[in-house]
Amino acid sequence: MVYVKYSLIVLLLILSGCERSTQVNAQLGSPEHVAGEFFHAIYNDKDLEKAQSMSTKEFASLLGSYGTARQAGRTLFNMNFDKVLINVNRSGRNLREQYHDSANIQLIFDGEFDDRRIQETRTVVLVRQRGNWLVSEVQADKFSTSIR
Repeated sequence: MVYVKYSLIVLLLILSGCERSTQVNAQLGSPEHVAGEFFHAIYNDKDLEKAQSMSTKEFASLLGSYGTARQAGRTLFNMNFDKVLINVNRSGRNLREQYHDSANIQLIFDGEFDDRRIQETRTVVLVRQRGNWLVSEVQADKFSTSIR
């Protein structure tokens, strides 16, 4: 009986450690994953500090000046969502433009705001610093037809 109790406790600890699932359709640690998790922190978790931890020092400072994740999302990125799915754009010829220490990743946002469906794209510029990919810039789609 004692063996069963200990086995259940160990099993629960293992399962609770595996609870965190990735929110982005990309390999863990890749530039695509970091870019997607950055925006997941802004729009779904509403956690500005988490987004800042995935940013370069300069970009983290810029994010911090907005005070909240909602303000940063609405003002800096010009996007509002009540809920959103974030995916890496895999339809183009160049999924990612990656060089030794930099990468440009295009993300597709498909969400809702005030009961309207909103679809947006953004290009995220990442740099590798000390072996980690960090967001350094977010560029709006220059061909977007959405007007807010």
